[in-house]
Amino acid sequence: METSRHISFAILAFTVFAAGALLLEHTGFFAGAFRTEILARVDAGDVVSVGEAVTAQNVNASDKAPAR
Repeated sequence: METSRHISFAILAFTVFAAGALLLEHTGFFAGAFRTEILARVDAGDVVSVGEAVTAQNVNASDKAPAR
């Protein structure tokens, strides 16, 4: 007597669902659903150069130095 292999309904349903979702995403049905765009603008006044950052750090450190 031969035994038949039984495929779990849950595994089969999940596989069909995952394959369908992958196919829909590939065809463009979900275009943009799994993608985010970062829209940003940087003004020239917002940019800090390395020299300005070092100067600001030195000024801040000298303000915290104890008086002798």
